[in-house]
Amino acid sequence: MEEAWTLSDVWILRSIGGVDPVHGSSLRQVIATADYLNHAIPLEDEFVTAVSRLAAAGLVEFDVAADRYWRTAAGQSSAAHRGTFTAGLAALPELPSVRPPQALPAGVFSSAVASYLQGST
Repeated sequence: MEEAWTLSDVWILRSIGGVDPVHGSSLRQVIATADYLNHAIPLEDEFVTAVSRLAAAGLVEFDVAADRYWRTAAGQSSAAHRGTFTAGLAALPELPSVRPPQALPAGVFSSAVASYLQGST
């Protein structure tokens, strides 16, 4: 079965800001932006899978240890940022073969969600 991009991939791509490790987004910022864009918080599996696929396609880079996620030049200029999520889906490049996503260290995602939720009350 051939893999295809998902709406979650577009959602996460649009939620990641910045163009380098210094100006990229923290996981908490990605979660906050995702909630703003889609009125929902992504599940950890959605996030990890999307970031792995986007990185394999050269659209994002990340440093989990530094808590930074950013778009590459290709990710920044991608037409996937325009229109509806469905329109963004159609604008993504061909999905390369992707190794299974690496999980985040235990507790990292849930801590970022908790931090976001505490700050948004």
